[in-house]
Amino acid sequence: MKAFRIIGLVFGALALAMIAFTVIGILLPSGWETERSIVIEAPPEAILPWLERAEAWGEWTPSPDDGVELFGPPAGPGSGRRWDDARYGQGEFEITAVEEGRRVSYEVAVEGGAIRISGRLELLPEGASTRVVWREEGDFGWNPLLGYVAGQMEELQGNQLEDALRTLRTRVLAAMEETALPATAAPGSS
Repeated sequence: MKAFRIIGLVFGALALAMIAFTVIGILLPSGWETERSIVIEAPPEAILPWLERAEAWGEWTPSPDDGVELFGPPAGPGSGRRWDDARYGQGEFEITAVEEGRRVSYEVAVEGGAIRISGRLELLPEGASTRVVWREEGDFGWNPLLGYVAGQMEELQGNQLEDALRTLRTRVLAAMEETALPATAAPGSS
């Protein structure tokens, strides 16, 4: 009889721990935000084609390998990408606004909108260079497990933004070098 009582206490304690873990996860903030920037030795018009075209994002940001479909116009508001990939899940990225030479805004919805991200990239001229400031805000909804992750997203997502900005810088400078003129042609075009 004593063994059953001990087993009951152990299972009861585990159940209480799981309930506490879930409740705490639900009570944690589900939202997060991060911002990173880089200076690129190029004018805004050399950078903008990489930002306003959803197709070009695949060349400088982490992107799914499989199941990618482009939609909307080639550039500007409505230009987007959908994916269904084992690593990234199902999602959609869409450019929502472009202020010529200044700012590109976008929305991302993952797993049917269970995870939402809003972002913008601002182009701030600094002499012959441009500072690209990338800001993202996201919300994981009521998922108790992702409540624990939200607190780490400033660092986790911030690291991804930094890596992508470095790749963007490399791509922009390479495109300018190839043409020996300010790169105003769209990425991927011949």
